[in-house]
Amino acid sequence: MDERVYVELIKRGINNTVPYIEDYVNAPELDGRTLRLIGIDPFSSLNSSESILSQDLPPETFTSLLTEPGAVLVPGSLSDSEGISKGDVLQISYGSVMDKVQVIGFIEPESSGRAIGIDGIIVSDISTAQELLNTTGRLTHIDLAIDDQTRQGVLSLDQIQNILPEGVDIDRIDQVSKSAESMTRAFELNLTTLSLLALFVGLFLIYNAVIFSVLSRRHTFAVLRALGVTGPEIFKTVLIETLMLGLIGSLLGLFFGILLGKGILGLVTSTINDLYFTLTVTDFTVSPYTMIKGLLLGIMASVIAGVVPAYEASRVKPAGALSRSTLESLVLKSLKPLSFAGAGFITAGLLLIYIPSDSLSLGLISVFFILLGSSLLVPIITRVLMNLFSYLGGSIGVIAQMAPRNVVRSLSRTGVAIASLTVAVSVILSVGIMIGSFRVTVISWLDNTLNADIFISASSQNVSSNIGLDPAIYSDVVRTPGIDKVATARRLKLTSPDYGPFNLLAVTEDIASENKKFIWSTASPVEIWESLLKDSVLVSESFAYRNDIQPGPGQTIELLTDKGVKEFKVAGIYYDYSYQTGVVLMSDTLYRSLWDDVLINSLAASVASEEDSAEIARELTNVISEKYNVRVRSNQALKESALNTFDRTFKVTGALRILVVVVAFIGVLSSLMALQLGRVKEFGVLRAIGMTVTQLRKMTFLENALIGLTAGLLSIPVGLLLSYLLIHVVNLRSFGWTIDLVLQPRFFIEGLAVSIIAALAAGVYPALVIDREDTARLLREE
Repeated sequence: MDERVYVELIKRGINNTVPYIEDYVNAPELDGRTLRLIGIDPFSSLNSSESILSQDLPPETFTSLLTEPGAVLVPGSLSDSEGISKGDVLQISYGSVMDKVQVIGFIEPESSGRAIGIDGIIVSDISTAQELLNTTGRLTHIDLAIDDQTRQGVLSLDQIQNILPEGVDIDRIDQVSKSAESMTRAFELNLTTLSLLALFVGLFLIYNAVIFSVLSRRHTFAVLRALGVTGPEIFKTVLIETLMLGLIGSLLGLFFGILLGKGILGLVTSTINDLYFTLTVTDFTVSPYTMIKGLLLGIMASVIAGVVPAYEASRVKPAGALSRSTLESLVLKSLKPLSFAGAGFITAGLLLIYIPSDSLSLGLISVFFILLGSSLLVPIITRVLMNLFSYLGGSIGVIAQMAPRNVVRSLSRTGVAIASLTVAVSVILSVGIMIGSFRVTVISWLDNTLNADIFISASSQNVSSNIGLDPAIYSDVVRTPGIDKVATARRLKLTSPDYGPFNLLAVTEDIASENKKFIWSTASPVEIWESLLKDSVLVSESFAYRNDIQPGPGQTIELLTDKGVKEFKVAGIYYDYSYQTGVVLMSDTLYRSLWDDVLINSLAASVASEEDSAEIARELTNVISEKYNVRVRSNQALKESALNTFDRTFKVTGALRILVVVVAFIGVLSSLMALQLGRVKEFGVLRAIGMTVTQLRKMTFLENALIGLTAGLLSIPVGLLLSYLLIHVVNLRSFGWTIDLVLQPRFFIEGLAVSIIAALAAGVYPALVIDREDTARLLREE
């Protein structure tokens, strides 16, 4: 806005105002760190307790801030970490311009009203910032200290609103905060989804561990019952054991969670900087609420997982304690009701998808219903597959027949192990398919969108900033020999009360018009461009989804321009994966007529001869690098840069996926190892009737391999269904992007490998100790 707005406020006697100008600059000498440059009026700021300069400055520092060119204040922490001293000169870049600033003093967080995030800022006088940002006579915003809950405050706001020129509006501070929160909410929800999936996998593994503990102590529970201990008392005992173990595990989880949080802090910050806004994080803090929530979730998961095993322990009878066949017969009888329950949960999960709603919570509930239902179907499917394997093994040998039968005979134990492994591998598989599908979709979109040969942009473009290039660069590019045509683009990050944060993109030519994919459009590309030159815009899929703009004629949007609020017709909705907050695309002609802006963000140049494109790019770089601080990249280089950004974005997701793999591997390893170690008496009987140690080892490994293979095979349909939900429900409701489901064989191979390797590894130790047991002793115990 024009700084005369602030002058007019002062003339009208409206005090408690603080004018600001701010944007983001890069400091090449600080490893290219992005810093937030804030220009303030020190006189007004010193009267505001909420100001960044609420501290008292030494007189000489205050004078230097007002009088010395390029004078800035930097955080004291920046001095400590980078060795910056008073009087040092720093080089900064803004858009295509390089400049220098001089450090005249330091800001201390403990004496600032805005301590949070202070490590990423530098402060100057407002006129200095205007010179550095090339915005002389302009302000970005004015802070008003007005209580709008009082009658006087309302009158003051009405008075201010009446004197504001077109293109300037009043926003509450909480609206600004909500805009930032809304941008990152989808990203936060996706991380929460993956965390809950990991917790769900952990719940199965906890159940697995507790049930094996109960089964291995059935004789003990029988003795206790014979001595007069009641079933409810045993139930309470097992549940308290689980609670105590859950408490210890949760405390350890908090410790390792903090370590993991520190490790991925840089990845999360990088993702937010790539997608939303610039964020500088130097301190790692954990709120008590987060600690308490994590502790309670861990304890609750443990208790929930321990209820069924505790109930099983309470039902042990002295007479039947040593009869495992009694337990297995009960399991076989329960296959049918478990299967019906599983089918019911899966059906309910699928029905939730078709409820007409944008609720992400319903999508997550659907995911968990399907996981739960699938796990309940595991026992009956395992029995069918083992019967098939036993039939096929008849032509191989006795051991090949015995191994699958043993899996069915121990279904009370193997069924739980297979179910937990199936859930874990299906989560791994589905997340891999989602990321892979997203990547293939983005690659296809880049191929259709980036149709020029050479792209020119600021060397330190920042997603938060509205920086631009000097428009004179256009003439230099056009005059370069071999350049056929040049298109420019101007991107602004705007916030609207109606649409929230979004990106406005103005182009002189839609270079992707021939290949642009539309969800809906009014006409051909040529006719659409003609309408964009007049009064129409295109909106991206995510913008349309977030703002409920339906495909079809008659749709309009209203935007606040420098000429006031204007209405635009929506000529089409197109697929776009550049900005999650959404894009409104208009012609440069229409944009310049409504906004007082001459800057551009980037240029796309096409060469006359593709054979000479590399030489032309080098010549162009030499021509413009002498005048401007810009990056010149080929089509392929820009695509690679975009994919690098994509891969950085999903590093956090990949880290969580690896975490699930590790947890699943360790959990299943311990469960199956306990299963095999619990069969030493059975092994003693088999050795007594003539089976050799080698044959026992073969049978053990074959049983584990069949368990791993079964879990891997079951995880494929479950993982496919989950990936469909993650792509077409969770992702769509989070980001508003349509992603093509792409199936790559490597993900299925990876899932099967994790499942089989985990199962085989569980049999290594039991196989090694088989020959160490005394057969005679085992037979006496049996």
